[in-house]
Amino acid sequence: MLIPRSAILALVSSSLALGAPGLRRSDTSRPHRCVVPSSNGTADDTPAVQKVFARCAKDSVVVFKEGVDYNIFTPVSVTNLSNVEIQVNGNLHLPQSIAEVQKVVNRTNRVTYADGQHWFTFQGPKIDYIGSSDVNNGWINSYGQAWWDANPVNGTGIDSRPHLMSFKTTNGSLKYFKSRKPIAWNVQVEGDDIEVSHAFIDAESTGSFPFNTDGFDVTGTNVRITDSVIYNGDDAIAVQSGSHNVVFERNTIGYQSHGMSIGSLGQSQDEFANVSNIHFEDVTVIDAVYGARFKSWMGGQGLAKNITWKNIRVYNVTFPIFVTQSYLNQGSSQTQLGDGQTTGRVNNASVVMEDFSWTDFTGTINTFRPGDGSCASDPCWYDVGLPNLKHTEAVIIECNTEKSCKNFALRNIQLIPQSMEAPTAVCINATSALNPNLGFDCRNGTFVPS
Repeated sequence: MLIPRSAILALVSSSLALGAPGLRRSDTSRPHRCVVPSSNGTADDTPAVQKVFARCAKDSVVVFKEGVDYNIFTPVSVTNLSNVEIQVNGNLHLPQSIAEVQKVVNRTNRVTYADGQHWFTFQGPKIDYIGSSDVNNGWINSYGQAWWDANPVNGTGIDSRPHLMSFKTTNGSLKYFKSRKPIAWNVQVEGDDIEVSHAFIDAESTGSFPFNTDGFDVTGTNVRITDSVIYNGDDAIAVQSGSHNVVFERNTIGYQSHGMSIGSLGQSQDEFANVSNIHFEDVTVIDAVYGARFKSWMGGQGLAKNITWKNIRVYNVTFPIFVTQSYLNQGSSQTQLGDGQTTGRVNNASVVMEDFSWTDFTGTINTFRPGDGSCASDPCWYDVGLPNLKHTEAVIIECNTEKSCKNFALRNIQLIPQSMEAPTAVCINATSALNPNLGFDCRNGTFVPS
């Protein structure tokens, strides 16, 4: 059963109460205070926003006033920021109609969502985005429900969907970020030494599936995401190639989430994917397709090393622990990072996985109503290639070759199918020679920890 909206608000209120993070830098380092004017709902406020950022791009505090609504009807791109704090105390509104967004895309010659265009782009060193700690303020309202409902039957999202935000900085932070009904992807986090905390993403749909409403897509180093609620219809976090030293901790994720993901990796067969030191800990996963997930493309190349999931609680989750090295993006040749051949791929390489561990998993497996509303194929994309699924599977590990998975370890896995049958496992090519501490026999059948 999906958690009701009252429970969502309780979650976000609890999250926001975990302790208000203070400013990273002293007021004296940002002597300029610049308040963004509003038309009070009568016009597009984007020109005023751009003027303020042009005037206050360095050593400044840019303020969206508390309790004030701002119409951000055209994209905001600011790529020359330096030591700037953005205080979002008011509420920001994107256009409410699909036609208006598409008109902007056409007018500005911006390409479609698949090439990663964003409605908000903030770039430069020492950027601190701080939303309101008040649950009623600091929201970005994208009106994504119309986009989700307009998606054609068996489609995976309509053209011209913008990503919401590109946040690229060093020594920066994103706090109290709040997104309601995002059209598609929420935040692409890029750079080094970035702290994300007390975020709330609400992509609950009252109609069609909210495709690609990823929470945080990370391509960075020394990134920490904590004390947040991510309620969406795709990856809560997707850690992409080039990411190292990433922590995802004390978060609640759910709705029809695709979980805590590494990847996808290896889509471009001529590039070496590289991810290391990624740690997920103390996370609650509710009503999701996946809990802990790794995905790489057959025929890709690269290395993913030292990845851990620890103290994970799952409730009504279809695949609590899931590894695939034959990932394919259903219905499209696109991912967050661009084009890739999806058919006829030569299986001549794999993204090698080393030093992976899953520790202290508890909760229930979704046996009776597995999956979500994202099927655009038959069999459903998340069942493809998996033999005789009973939806009692606690663990699915699908290695492309007998050499592509090394030093896997599972400890204290207590996952119970809702049918009360014995938990099962699907395991392919995780050999005992390379995985002496796997924790169970790599075979398809009953999951029996050793």
